[in-house]
Amino acid sequence: MLLKPCQRPRTGATVLECAVVLPVAVFLFIGLVVGTTGVFRYQETATLAREGARYASTHGYQYRKDAGLSMGTPDEWRTDIYENGIKPKIVGLDAAALTVTVAWPDVVNQKGKADNWPGSKVDVTVRYMWMPALYLVGPYYLESTSSMPITN
Repeated sequence: MLLKPCQRPRTGATVLECAVVLPVAVFLFIGLVVGTTGVFRYQETATLAREGARYASTHGYQYRKDAGLSMGTPDEWRTDIYENGIKPKIVGLDAAALTVTVAWPDVVNQKGKADNWPGSKVDVTVRYMWMPALYLVGPYYLESTSSMPITN
């Protein structure tokens, strides 16, 4: 006949292991979720910079001339790029925490005058102030810049 060895229950060891492992596991899980939302916010910031640069590259001087619009000023161009190229594409970001900077090189021989002609380059920088969930750390500034040649 086989006898079972006498074992005492170890309920205290199980409770102690849970007290150590569960908070670490929950902290890692929450960190993973918050980190993935940060990656999503950065990806959207990069997408907005690309979309703004794409819009700016196809809506330069030649486009304005063909559409019968006035030449405009760099401030008008920036407003147009934000209102028509970036703002409609904002999905999961707070527009109030978004900063958009658009820059063109100067016209040759005319310092201080932005070059919006085909063949020139436009730089669009989107910066987003992200405050992670639970407000444990932050804010973080997510920034992306996209450059494209003006084609139209």
